[in-house]
Amino acid sequence: MVLIYLALVFALAKAWYADQMVESFHFFNDLPEWKQLDKFAHALWAFHICAIATRLLKWGSLDQPIAMGAIIGFLFVSSIEILDGFSAGYGASLFDLAANALGAALFFVQMKIWNRIHIFPKFSFHFTSFAVLRPSLLGDGFFQEILKDYNGQTFWYSWSPAKKWWPSFLSLAVGIGAEGMIYGRDGQNEAHQFSPYRKLLFSLDLNSNYLSSKKGWIRAVAYPFTVVKFPAPAIEISVQGIRFHWLHF
Repeated sequence: MVLIYLALVFALAKAWYADQMVESFHFFNDLPEWKQLDKFAHALWAFHICAIATRLLKWGSLDQPIAMGAIIGFLFVSSIEILDGFSAGYGASLFDLAANALGAALFFVQMKIWNRIHIFPKFSFHFTSFAVLRPSLLGDGFFQEILKDYNGQTFWYSWSPAKKWWPSFLSLAVGIGAEGMIYGRDGQNEAHQFSPYRKLLFSLDLNSNYLSSKKGWIRAVAYPFTVVKFPAPAIEISVQGIRFHWLHF
């Protein structure tokens, strides 16, 4: 677990903070930025780190694995605020910490009530034309853009109805995204003739509980789809109107 943590911190430091100046630790109000998509990202990763930590604790036969997993997941993701706090381009965020807590709570409450996950936070990404306009902020290349370009990110909540008539391998998915952002704040974007807006999407997904019930190589191959939404047709609703995507990433 410690080695995984160190590897992730090193990767983030290289991809996200490489060009940032370092200054004394400080806080920063980032709530008005990126249409709050970064908060959905924090909640998503907190949730899944909690799930991984709980799985490891159960494997080690430790006491209170769900509660301890939720605490470890929250602390694991929240420690990134230390890097933010020393960065001149960012700052530690109380709203990021709140989002981390919500992600950990979504995991903990479901496990305590149902002893399994019914609502899976998931992620998808597609390339956009915005990253090339500000590669220093939105990323240069796939690995940076998938972290930094919020225009291409969608955060999903996937749920499968417990009905006899509903296919057991399918879930319903609601997604939240945004577009039109080369700066974090609306005023900055509008000053450069960009009009940022939020998007609400509806789609189908693979049922993660169905996938996890399989054995052997099928379960191993399907595991990433407990975090990443399976590409599928989607309906998008925004101020731009209603759009249909034959295949949404």
